[in-house]
Amino acid sequence: MKKTIMKALAVFLALTMVSLLSACGGKKQQFANSATDIEISYWNAGLGSQWLENMIDAFNKSQSKYHAAYHASANQKSAAATYGTDGDTVDLYLLIMRPDKSQMEPLDDVLNATVKGEGKTIKDKFNTGYLSMMENADGHYYELSYGGGVVGIVYNKEHFKKAGITQLPRTTNELAIAADKLNSKGYTPFCHFAAGGYWTNMSELFFSQYDGNDYYVNNFYACKDAAGNSPTKDVFTAKDGRYQALKVYEKIITPEYVMGGSNSIDHVNAQTQFLNGSASMMVSGSWLSNEMSNSKDKMKNFAMMRSPVISAITDKCTTIKGEGELRKVISAIDSIADGDKKLDDYKNGNDYVIDGKTISAADWETVTNARFSVPTNFTGHCASIPKYSKCVDGAKEFLKFFYSDKGYKIYTKAVKAPLPFTLSSGDVADTSGFSSFEKSQFKMLAEAKYTPTEYIASKHRIFTDGGASSFCGVDYISALCASNKDDRKTVNQIWDSIQQKVEDNYKTWVSDIKK
Repeated sequence: MKKTIMKALAVFLALTMVSLLSACGGKKQQFANSATDIEISYWNAGLGSQWLENMIDAFNKSQSKYHAAYHASANQKSAAATYGTDGDTVDLYLLIMRPDKSQMEPLDDVLNATVKGEGKTIKDKFNTGYLSMMENADGHYYELSYGGGVVGIVYNKEHFKKAGITQLPRTTNELAIAADKLNSKGYTPFCHFAAGGYWTNMSELFFSQYDGNDYYVNNFYACKDAAGNSPTKDVFTAKDGRYQALKVYEKIITPEYVMGGSNSIDHVNAQTQFLNGSASMMVSGSWLSNEMSNSKDKMKNFAMMRSPVISAITDKCTTIKGEGELRKVISAIDSIADGDKKLDDYKNGNDYVIDGKTISAADWETVTNARFSVPTNFTGHCASIPKYSKCVDGAKEFLKFFYSDKGYKIYTKAVKAPLPFTLSSGDVADTSGFSSFEKSQFKMLAEAKYTPTEYIASKHRIFTDGGASSFCGVDYISALCASNKDDRKTVNQIWDSIQQKVEDNYKTWVSDIKK
């Protein structure tokens, strides 16, 4: 009885806070639960709220039928507190991806809409790699991005210059060489924050680069073997790109190369020390400049590099032998992307020729796909409409406005970061006046063929219900660079720990899948 009363009280308090507090303009406000009032609950996680205030203001002025307003929380659970509860009045949630779509309104008609004055549907404006991650197993779309960003290795341009690094790392082996050069000049190559920081995003990238996006999405995260059997334990025990990612870290995530304290500090502390020059590289994302807005002058000295290609990808190639040839292929691919060369400059029939060496079309495609796989967390920042909302139509109109050219410009101007779609012309935002770090985000996303991330709408319920994950919850980054030698582990020891987790938990993961 006591638990029931406390639960009811919690829901009542959550609903009361929603009805009384609006972050819009900092004013207290009563939300009207009607067919024309759009109540938005926003998880404010690093993007700030100015973009949303500007968006709501422009939307409300653009038409007279609906009125939108929002309340926000930096705590995701608080922003989602009323979702699915009796008496929930929220019409549009801006949250992390939610595995249970049963109470969500399909957004297919939003994607298939063409905004007045634009020449293509909203769906045609989106990055196809992103959309492939958002399509549910039933073929529908229930969530679409409201933000997030590109993730990659951010580097200190001054440190690289003083260390004599003139060629940004094209491969993970070159990344290790760059780390060694920085270390020899007295710079600490890397920093991160507790639980591995954002290296987990790079792990997903290296995994997908090595095995290919198709295996990554349609086998591993579908928990399906080559014969179509699902669920299967085999995807967890296979020594695949996850192991190869660990081998990358073995060379660069060492006590000598990682800033002291990285395994215990929070992300703000790590970012502050990074911008102050305590380390030369940090995996971060588009939100960095917004979260560290007090350090905008320092941000001018930082940029995000194209993510290096995992060197072990040569295992998958028949005509690219060794690191040297791989680097030449990547340089050729980059020269086309940068506009210095054309594809025809390398094309020879169905194959390609680089410095007299023939590269098969299959190998060229494998490396191209890897080079332009860009880790993002757009799929982790999702807009969804409860199907029980009284203002479903209004919430959809707000999303159409957000995905319009006008909405795109409002967001990118305020956040100075890209979205997984473009203007209807195919162009991206005017980035004049943006920092080199901010500009690099738009360039990388414009090049992206795939956007690897663990947030995949169609992934098997062994992950969403059962609790399985790619590395089975093992904190491998901390284990590789632990300052205490007794706490340190080799790659093979870490892999054995992952395999033991599979042995111990696989049956439970399967049994916990909701029927």
